[in-house]
Amino acid sequence: MPESAKEIDLDPRKYVGLSFPLRADSNNDFALTKTSTQQAVHNLKNLLLTFPGERLGQPEFGSRLRAICFEPDTQQLPGKIEAEITRAVLTWLPHINLQKIDTLTDETSKNTIFVSISFSTSLDSSSTQSLTIDVGSVNGWT
Repeated sequence: MPESAKEIDLDPRKYVGLSFPLRADSNNDFALTKTSTQQAVHNLKNLLLTFPGERLGQPEFGSRLRAICFEPDTQQLPGKIEAEITRAVLTWLPHINLQKIDTLTDETSKNTIFVSISFSTSLDSSSTQSLTIDVGSVNGWT
C-alpha cells in the first residue's frame, strides 16, 4: 500500500522532490526537499517565475508575473499581480491555499518589485508558509 504524504514527511530517510534552483548537494546528484511543505515553496516559486511557453511539453505552464511587473507602476498593478498569481496557482497548484499576496517596492530602488505570498497547503492547512520573490532578478530567490 502506498505511503501517504504525511508518512513520507515524517520519515527522515525519504525525500519528496527536487529543490530549486537545481544544484548538487553532498548526498545526491541534485539537492532534494524533505517535506511536502518545502516542496510546495519550490513548486510555487518555479510556477510564478516560469513564463508560459518556457516549459518543454507544457506550453501553458507558468505565469505572466514577470511581464506584469514591467508594466507602468499604477494603483492597479498590485491587483493585476494578485490576479495573475491566483490564476496560476488555481490552475497548476490547487493544493496551495493562498492567504495573502503583497506587492512591495524597495525604498532605495523604486524599480524593484518584491511579491510576498503567505499560503498553506491542503496537507497542512494550519501551518502558514511565506515566500518572497524578487520578480526582477534573474532567478528570483531572495
